[in-house]
Amino acid sequence: MRAVRLFTRLTTGLCRRAGFGWLFAVTVAAASALPVVPAGAQTSGPTPIPMPLYALPPARTLLPASNTLALRADGRTVVAVNMLSNSVSLVRPADGEVIAEIPVGTDPRSVAVTPNGRFGVTANRGDNTLSIVDLDAQSVVAHVDLGGAQPYGVVANDTTAYVSLKGSDEVVVVELASRAVSQRWPVPDAPAGLALWGDFLYVTHFWSGQLTLIYTPHGRAVMTVSTGVDTGAFQSLTIHPDSGLAYLPQTRFNARNEVPTYDTLVFPVVNVVDLRDMRLRQSARLALDTADRPVNLPFVVQLDPARNWLYVANSGSNDVSVINLQTGLAVANVPVGANPRGLLLSRDRALLYVHNALDSTITVIDTATLTAVDVLPISSPAIPNDIFIGAHLFHSAADPHMSQDSWLSCATCHFDGESDGRVWVGMPEGPRNTPVLYGLPETAPYLWSGGYDELADVELLIRHLQGGLGLIEGPAHDPLGEPHAGLSADLDTLVNYLISIPTPARSIQPDEAIERGAEIFQQRGCGNCHVGQAGTNLQRYDVGTSDQPIDTPALRWLWLSAPYFHDGSAATLRQVFELPGEHQLIYEVAPEDIDALVAYLLAWPEY
Repeated sequence: MRAVRLFTRLTTGLCRRAGFGWLFAVTVAAASALPVVPAGAQTSGPTPIPMPLYALPPARTLLPASNTLALRADGRTVVAVNMLSNSVSLVRPADGEVIAEIPVGTDPRSVAVTPNGRFGVTANRGDNTLSIVDLDAQSVVAHVDLGGAQPYGVVANDTTAYVSLKGSDEVVVVELASRAVSQRWPVPDAPAGLALWGDFLYVTHFWSGQLTLIYTPHGRAVMTVSTGVDTGAFQSLTIHPDSGLAYLPQTRFNARNEVPTYDTLVFPVVNVVDLRDMRLRQSARLALDTADRPVNLPFVVQLDPARNWLYVANSGSNDVSVINLQTGLAVANVPVGANPRGLLLSRDRALLYVHNALDSTITVIDTATLTAVDVLPISSPAIPNDIFIGAHLFHSAADPHMSQDSWLSCATCHFDGESDGRVWVGMPEGPRNTPVLYGLPETAPYLWSGGYDELADVELLIRHLQGGLGLIEGPAHDPLGEPHAGLSADLDTLVNYLISIPTPARSIQPDEAIERGAEIFQQRGCGNCHVGQAGTNLQRYDVGTSDQPIDTPALRWLWLSAPYFHDGSAATLRQVFELPGEHQLIYEVAPEDIDALVAYLLAWPEY
């Protein structure tokens, strides 16, 4: 380590004398490349110095980051993904022109354009593919099967695309010439956004708020840093090329709040990480509710280094915060369309393009006046109108019927129908683990206590948790009393959206452990309560984990819903069978059979 520190000082000094004073060797990464010496072993000779030493790239290096918008080499043409119509649009927003719309894979979430401007690539969440689009020919030349689950972010150079697989915790490398996956790099949970800076690939982790650095020549994750145990909803970042500061739009989840109110459950922030040493700069954190106003789900950021401004698209409150980084305060808040998920500055920084994902539009903002000067429709959503309206309600904190003061949307804790992975301790019935929202029609009643007998009872959550006015005129009913369904057209459309949320797709291959786990499942009588394709008999039981009966949970998508039990007391599925209670098996079942049972449960519902 002494040799590493000495070499770091020498290298940094040489860089400074060469005029690159901001270059910084990441000593932790260098140290991680050293061979591991067993305790007590004897070494001889000098400690080898790892090469290469990781240092930040030159400031003018191209900085591609995953986005729903990408700019072609001509500086005029923008490529946008349309997740609701399974396509990409080629547009010239400054001219108000839509050039073409090209079908791609299912549910495309991000797009990148190769630096030569020839190809666009889209990460398609719905069918686990990467579409390669010839932008001149305006046609797809390949759909690459990525394996894994839930492609989300993509960045590319002229030869290679890097894609995050949010559901299988990996980043894959796709060679554009052979149109095949060449490498798979394991990373921590739920990788989402990507940013490529020279040989460095930065990976955001959606629900944990962590940031991972991958050194691409070695093809491995060098380090992962936390931005706080309470941060999440982290799907993008932008990097200042001169300072090496990364700006991270995130949400802080105040799950330990014992007396929750609509305005104390979550907080919108932009965290700042210094990439020179991969450390969180807490003093630079932007609390958007005070820097600007209450906003919901800051989702993507763009940096204007000349003005020292940061543009933040808030996907839940349907606005863009413009922050002066010198003062840490907003200079403007610009209303835009529904669910903005993409931001892109024109080459001359005179225009800001905002991609409104649910509206399938691009809002054009004049950065001199900070006003919207145009709204350009780029596609027509290919979903039924009632589900389309319900999706708007689900994702919106801007509608006062759904949320007070734009604080909270349903999507905040259930983005894409997922669980935020948190246990909220201040719920009326005690600590409650956030469930996933897939396959809801088959799993009534709802809540861990079974306290809601219909999905339309979500009206009560809107009023009591989100502080919204509600979608029903007049008072709401008791949850097990008269039905709420049919009392409000808007509430009915929200329910229609909830029952139509697309379920995540993945491929499960036959496996001996899974087969053995299925046998253990039947032998131990698990199927007595966890019956059918959903894995629940819809009844309540006292299983020793609560002072009240708990609704039998479904067993589908357990791979996406850790922790487990109503109070999240089991961090892993294995702990379900280790902790005291009706599910404890460690004293009766062999460890390898418990592992097999876990493998079987994690294979639901595909197996």
